[in-house]
Amino acid sequence: MHEEPVEILVQLAERGEIDPWNIDIVEVTDRFLSELERRRELDLRISGRTLFFAATLLRMKSEYLTTDPFEDEGEDDLDGSEEDEEILECAADETEPIEQLEREIQRRIGRKKVRRRPVTLYELITELKAAEKEERRRHRRRAQQQEIPPPHVSEVVAVAHDEDYGGAAGAVLGCYESLAPGGETVTVRALCDSLGKRTIDVYIPLLFLTLEGEVALWQEEYFGDVYVRRDLHGQSRDA
Repeated sequence: MHEEPVEILVQLAERGEIDPWNIDIVEVTDRFLSELERRRELDLRISGRTLFFAATLLRMKSEYLTTDPFEDEGEDDLDGSEEDEEILECAADETEPIEQLEREIQRRIGRKKVRRRPVTLYELITELKAAEKEERRRHRRRAQQQEIPPPHVSEVVAVAHDEDYGGAAGAVLGCYESLAPGGETVTVRALCDSLGKRTIDVYIPLLFLTLEGEVALWQEEYFGDVYVRRDLHGQSRDA
């Protein structure tokens, strides 16, 4: 597997731009995006895998900046057995207990990941690879979906520089919910028409929403419409 994004992170550490033993996720994300922008200006090829790492780093940065540290400390006081009992109680109340159990476990894993932020460069790379593996697994579970071409690096960098990718994603999600209050399938084209935005201005926020487990994106045929619906295997079903 091509290791381009890992090499970028290692090179940042070797040049002293990031501390490999004390990772600052905000600094790492900004440095990583700056390196992508530099490579774009040099007209160097940037892989879809590197763009996925960039999007994941942006999500981690957003979680870091929006998480209440006092709330995290309170959650850390929860007894593990007490959490297990809550999971089983939730599962017992559902008509499909196995699916509910899986969703609840994934939700708690996600919450703990926010609390246990990576400290070293090795831990960060491990977490990024785990996110990549999970994304591939989710795509395999959606047999009807085909690969959607990744966005261009300039488009990801532009969203990052805007520093309001969370707000843009929220606006797109709000538009989707108004068009499909029951979680029905809609096209990206319909979202663009409703918002009065270009396709790429809607697609990039949708990419962040897929990473959050809010929506699923797929294409039934190449160069065909891109479809959006609530992700039935993601966090959106936990609500």
